[in-house]
Amino acid sequence: MKSTELAKEITATMTLRLPGTTGKIANKMRYIDATAPKLIRGKVVRPIIQGQFEKVRATGIACISNHLPAFGGILYGAAALRHDVTVLGNNVVDTYQDSRIDINDINYLQTRQRLIWKEYSLVYELLTELFSESNLPHLILTDTPLLIARGEQGSNLEEDDIKQEWNILMTVMTKFWEENIKRIYPENPNGPMLVSVSRRHFGAVLNAIRLSTSDASPETIDLETLALINQEWDRLREAGIMRVMNGMLSPGKRTAAYYYDALGPEVLRAQPKIISKYGLIGLHARVGIKTPVWQLETLGNRESGRWTTEEIDRMVSMIAYLTLYDNPKTLPLPLWYAKKLVRMPRSILVNYMRETLRLLRDRTVDSAWLDGIDSFDDESNLEGEVL
Repeated sequence: MKSTELAKEITATMTLRLPGTTGKIANKMRYIDATAPKLIRGKVVRPIIQGQFEKVRATGIACISNHLPAFGGILYGAAALRHDVTVLGNNVVDTYQDSRIDINDINYLQTRQRLIWKEYSLVYELLTELFSESNLPHLILTDTPLLIARGEQGSNLEEDDIKQEWNILMTVMTKFWEENIKRIYPENPNGPMLVSVSRRHFGAVLNAIRLSTSDASPETIDLETLALINQEWDRLREAGIMRVMNGMLSPGKRTAAYYYDALGPEVLRAQPKIISKYGLIGLHARVGIKTPVWQLETLGNRESGRWTTEEIDRMVSMIAYLTLYDNPKTLPLPLWYAKKLVRMPRSILVNYMRETLRLLRDRTVDSAWLDGIDSFDDESNLEGEVL
């Protein structure tokens, strides 16, 4: 048997495959270059209107979590930070910060999902505090989606502690929305816009149009383009949805908005139900040359919460106005500050674990519980039954 070195095998395979790979990618890129202008002309892609704002008050809320194994379980830390900015012209004239922290111990069951729940709880504590104020901002941006997707929900809810944590989170979130959904834009035309900024669901607008055609968007899309997306769906998927999005969304462009329920019943299985029943709309936008494609999601439905193109333009324009720098890591200013400042380093958890271990070794906690137990027994014997 002849021996072949791995390096030589890699070199030979690359030499053989390179022309085919190059031709395959080039063919996809040519297809995208030919199709993207048709989608743009059909109003699937629209320009971001450069709005003029005299004064904008905006809030960004970001969260983070960390964990490490300790004492046969998981020691976790979660943090959420709120950062307010007031932009007057090109100047930041006022700032404000608030934060929430949670550090504790949990078992190993569904660690990833439960850490996400901790982050959501802290974010909603900050949102509840924010909405208790009399003077609300024009725009509230979060880095957490407004709905908890199926993959982030609990699958072991028969476990008492997990079920209890999930029920507490649902109670907090549902209470917030029941009390404030009527105060948020578009239900309240003068209320703040609450928008989640993330990087997910690429191509959702195309999928929504394919599934629901003209009922997929609050904005008008040409009928020819609706037909084109259905006819070319297999080719679009073969070319790669992310490549198609990058080909369509040049700097200063956004997609048409789409209703979440147009994506099918699976989306409606997210929690909390009060939002999924009310409705959400989403869109994707690229503000600058180097900025990534963002997904923006906010409240909206086909009845009372219907958006117009002018209102969507105003929301995206305000977000673009708050995006001061053009680089791959940029975000709208208040959310950029919040994500930059929110921290939960592993070193904090290590120190917390050491202090916990010290207290356990010193039996400090046990001593505190036992302190005074003798005198308590004496008093109870003198005074009778303790109720």
